[in-house]
Amino acid sequence: MSKVIQYLDSIISGERKGLIPSILKAELLPLSYLTTASTKIRRQMYSRGLLKSNQLPCKVISVGNVVVGGSGKTPLTIAIAKLLKKHTGLKIAIASRGYKSKAKGISVVSDGENMLLSPNEAGDEPYMIGQKLVGVPVIIGKDRYKSGLMAINLWETQVLILDDGFQYLRLKRDVDLITMDSTKVNELNYLLPRGYLREPLSAIKNASAIVLTRVDQCDNLNNIYEILKKTVDELPIFESVYEPVSLIEMKKSQFVSFEEVKGSKILAVSGIANPKSFIKTLDFLSPSQIEVISFPDHHNYSQKDIENIEKMAIKSKSDVVITTEKDAPKLTKISAVPVLILTIELKLLGSGEKDLLNLISSSIFYP
Repeated sequence: MSKVIQYLDSIISGERKGLIPSILKAELLPLSYLTTASTKIRRQMYSRGLLKSNQLPCKVISVGNVVVGGSGKTPLTIAIAKLLKKHTGLKIAIASRGYKSKAKGISVVSDGENMLLSPNEAGDEPYMIGQKLVGVPVIIGKDRYKSGLMAINLWETQVLILDDGFQYLRLKRDVDLITMDSTKVNELNYLLPRGYLREPLSAIKNASAIVLTRVDQCDNLNNIYEILKKTVDELPIFESVYEPVSLIEMKKSQFVSFEEVKGSKILAVSGIANPKSFIKTLDFLSPSQIEVISFPDHHNYSQKDIENIEKMAIKSKSDVVITTEKDAPKLTKISAVPVLILTIELKLLGSGEKDLLNLISSSIFYP
């Protein structure tokens, strides 16, 4: 199935050329028109009260996007939780759908102190959030309203942050933030299944602000501003980058300095939505050689995958395997070569951190 998804992705992205890809794209276009119509109608039904949107007895911040795949939602969710915890003293909790979670119903991933679910039970992003945030509980469940009520009952939550919540219109929110990957302007043309858009760009008008991610890897940032100017001219726009924080040796759970790894032969392994960005991020280590193994987003690594990774590491004479925080819990069986986990944080540029905190505070303190 993953090969089929990769094949279709190469067609939609325009990487694969030729007669058959052109025919397939033409066949998918009418379905995109249906997606456009259905998403617009759905938003209108919620805005007119024809579909019910529930109100929690706490403040709600949604972090989401209008494009499928990774655009920085989870790193921004983590950054906002840290920001509010540091500057406001409010009790924060994270609510996630728990994509590909094996847990049933509403489940607590982390109570803020201890991890209560395994990576398979929690899902990739909720587990990673739980590991990175101390003092911030993480809860998963398809019904975010019920998840929010549970968070309030268990931890007296005052602010609930929704990870990937822009399309979850069943729950009212006080702040609606959109993330956009600045390296993927070509993904803003068509809706699913012809393109990558979940909703028309006009849906961004419902947001409180936009956070552009990976701006340091963008070749033409002005192009994105021109596109957004036509759609949402008045909306605040923040710029951000992913900043490498540390390298952790997985087996020993020990920090490894960047200097120790600089100039090494690296095998980069990931199963994320934007592997090119991950590889680009590794440039700061000035590797003497870099080999790459990329899997589809949320990939469930098999024993054969582990063996193939080890074979590639040995064949390429790689000094280390470097992977992401999201993939690391699924790569613990690698033993032929040291595995390093690259930890990153989303950093808002300029006065972005202060300005975003002010924007959020104005909604949660002075509605």
